[in-house]
Amino acid sequence: MARPTARATRNPARTGPDTMTRAFDLRRRPLSRVALAALGLVAAVAQAPAVAQEEAASAGGSRKGIAVIPRISVSETWTDNLALSPDNSRDRAFITTVSPGVTIASSSGAIRGSFDYTLDGIVYAKSERDSRLQNQLSTRFTAELVQTALYVDVTGNISQQAISAFGQQSPDGTLDSPNRTETRMLQVSPYWRGRLGSAATFELRATGQMRDSSEGGAGAASGSGNSKEGSLMLNLAGPAGRQLNWGLNASTSRMHFEQTGIDYRTTSVVGSLNWVPDIDWMLGVTGGRERSDYFGPETTSVYGANLRWSPGPRTKLAADWQHHSYGNSHNLSFEHRMSQLALRVNSSQSVNTGETPTQATNYQLLDLQFSGTEPDPVKRDALVRALLAALGLSPNSFSGAGFLSNTATLQRRTDVSLIWSGPRLTTTFSANDNNSRRINTAPTGSGDLALTDRVRQRGATVSVGYRLTPLANANLSYSRQNSRGDGVGGNDMRSLTANLTLRLGPRSDAAFGLRQTKFDDTSLFANSYQEHAIYASLTQRF
Repeated sequence: MARPTARATRNPARTGPDTMTRAFDLRRRPLSRVALAALGLVAAVAQAPAVAQEEAASAGGSRKGIAVIPRISVSETWTDNLALSPDNSRDRAFITTVSPGVTIASSSGAIRGSFDYTLDGIVYAKSERDSRLQNQLSTRFTAELVQTALYVDVTGNISQQAISAFGQQSPDGTLDSPNRTETRMLQVSPYWRGRLGSAATFELRATGQMRDSSEGGAGAASGSGNSKEGSLMLNLAGPAGRQLNWGLNASTSRMHFEQTGIDYRTTSVVGSLNWVPDIDWMLGVTGGRERSDYFGPETTSVYGANLRWSPGPRTKLAADWQHHSYGNSHNLSFEHRMSQLALRVNSSQSVNTGETPTQATNYQLLDLQFSGTEPDPVKRDALVRALLAALGLSPNSFSGAGFLSNTATLQRRTDVSLIWSGPRLTTTFSANDNNSRRINTAPTGSGDLALTDRVRQRGATVSVGYRLTPLANANLSYSRQNSRGDGVGGNDMRSLTANLTLRLGPRSDAAFGLRQTKFDDTSLFANSYQEHAIYASLTQRF
């Protein structure tokens, strides 16, 4: 038990240096990080659905498929436990947050995709906490450099992340939790598509990805979770349209974790044979050789099978299974949408080198639901964000907080996501069960997987929204999150939120809400707390 004791002593005292403020001091940050953090101005929350459709149609027609929606939000929160301390040492405070931002979406031209960015300026009153900045970014777009031949995919993300699954969890990123940090991810993937006469098609793709996080936090040294990854892949496939077809995939990748200095390299050559007995079905088998060094350099055989079934545009089923020496991988997904309902179920197991949830967010579920009625992505984006804003739902919300890892893990995850929307009532439900197991046998670094071989996280969220009037909506949400580790205990967080949103004008909204959170901690840190909050916000779009 020497390791857990050493880990626990590194939990910084609350009277010590302000690690969160230091992490966001722009003068201390490399220019490249600032550039990534400042890729734009914030994700807009839209208005009521009918107005959103009109604005999206106007933007789509007059701006040739490009929608630009800047906004600014101001919110005020009173909390009775800013420092998330035990009951006898609560720190009451007011939190003022000013959030300018922009949403940019393009559905035509050489660049297609979306860009959402928020810059939160947070000021604390009746507290000794210093003001700070927080970034939120979600962007994904494709640039066509050479028509029908050369492309570049770019994906970026900035968000608040729990450092440890066993550290203190919190329902709001503005609260003073030492177990929270800002994580950044940038991935660039150029690729070339073409034909080899009439014999085959090909795609040659290179991918580079960087992840890093701010300094500080309980149970993690600076650089925990920082990693770099590069890969090169060549795909060959026989001519499309055949009932029996073939494919060949050759790839090589390298993963480097900065804190531990660990490098993982994987190289494989896998062939496939696919049979399409009917337009709705596809069956396939795969086989080849793979060299990996998760357990030391070794070359082994890999083989697998896959299935695709799509009886119509509303229903999709996909199943893949593959044998590897370090652990079999699989992915089973099912999607179904109706006029008022969208359902997504996913079960997967694979090597994971970063926290990449596969669960659908509220935005993705509504986007799936309205894809049949609104094919234009720009108009559909405005419609989806309008409904989410009216119901007081977060576009990027899903249960399960994750944690920073500085080693490769074998992750098994099961997710269920459901949204039902009626004329006045909208209900969402999401749940997940996530098991992360360290691949290598010896503990490395100072993260959770240095304390235990396995981390299990389970979470669920249910939300009910009701349209009181054409201008007012009420929402009630309950979420629960549980983390456990072999030999280190765990924790359980329950949060209940109620809010009311009002449409003040075509481009402005107001929201009022209450929150109650209870966190029970039986892990090494024993940081249990209760927190109550009242908040109000005003949003103006331009």
